Amino acid sequence: MKTQIKKVTALVTTMLIMASPLAACKKEEETTSSYTIPETTTTQEATTEEAPSESSAKATETTPAPIDPNACILNPLTGLMEMDPANKGKHGIGIPVNNTIQANPSRGTSEASVIFEYETEGGQTRLLCVFPDVSRIPLLGSLRSGRVGAVDMCAGTGCTFICWGSDEPTVPNHIRNLGLQWIDLNNHIYDSTHAHDADEVPEGRYCWRDREWMSEPNHRGGLEHCGVTRGDFLLKALEAYNIDMTGEIPELFRFVDAGTATMVDSTSCTEINVYFSSCNDDALFVYNPDEKVYYKSQYNGKPQMDLNTNVQIHFTNVFVLYCPINPRPNDPSTERHKDIHMEEGGTGYYISYGQLEPITWTKPNATDPIKCFDSKGNEIQVNAGKSYICVVDEDYMDKTTMKE
Repeated sequence: MKTQIKKVTALVTTMLIMASPLAACKKEEETTSSYTIPETTTTQEATTEEAPSESSAKATETTPAPIDPNACILNPLTGLMEMDPANKGKHGIGIPVNNTIQANPSRGTSEASVIFEYETEGGQTRLLCVFPDVSRIPLLGSLRSGRVGAVDMCAGTGCTFICWGSDEPTVPNHIRNLGLQWIDLNNHIYDSTHAHDADEVPEGRYCWRDREWMSEPNHRGGLEHCGVTRGDFLLKALEAYNIDMTGEIPELFRFVDAGTATMVDSTSCTEINVYFSSCNDDALFVYNPDEKVYYKSQYNGKPQMDLNTNVQIHFTNVFVLYCPINPRPNDPSTERHKDIHMEEGGTGYYISYGQLEPITWTKPNATDPIKCFDSKGNEIQVNAGKSYICVVDEDYMDKTTMKE
């Protein structure tokens, strides 16, 4: 039987009190870098670009060589020994992927080390997919534009933000104020209104409309649901923008060996259904006890698939983080943009290996990582593995349900 998760128990109140000094911590100065943002990264989403010259060289298909499992190094985003040694000392990227019903199944999401799901205008959600190694990003999409909340989530991982269009002028201004490096792929679309395969895309263009999707009736609901890119194209974009990817990726959480995390005040959780909005009211995670992972479904219980691999996406760790999410004041748009106030922190849940642990969490500034704490005020242990992080309006806390 489903049981409604209680809004704020005495335990969570105690947790908030214990964590409040952490939530109150503010940096005297925001962390900035010396990177500058090219002026060409401020166009609006879905503009039609001038076609490249006929002499432009075409991109060729590239497949990364298999990684020797005996030579793998630590992936800081998962805590697993799975990363290519050639990627040591390099930053990863975060990139928003569409999550409307028309845009599913997506491409490449099963390869992300971390996925953040968050609400945007109209109640729809998007997925910030985070990858430690740009060179190994598969065909990925459908891509969407950047929002301030996604920038902040990405900044906290130490990764570079890449998007297809942005909320103008709010996102470019926010990124400049933070001193972050980023790329807006909207400036480099190949043939914005027609479909292509990767090997048709010329040099100097880093994203395109997927031919398979565009051949479907109604273009999967519109051109905005067809944008894709790939790791080798992103590497060329980073080089073109002179973005320095040198630097260590910080460890995302306090990882321990898979299955060994000590979870304080935990209860059994074989299923958790997260309510984001009336449009996305069933982000469902079901535990597979044999594989020790949670499989994701949505939109009336349909498995959330990766079209590249025909695999249902699944994760060792699921986080549900509640915080204030509000329509932006004085926003003249028909569907008002949402401001996600992660700097206020809040309560939530950590779910892993069939157990649910109530937590508090903090992220005082955009560039700060998320820190999660147990009822005793200690930073939680997290099982090594992929993580799915749901950032949810605190007003919908009572709409999340679970099964033991």
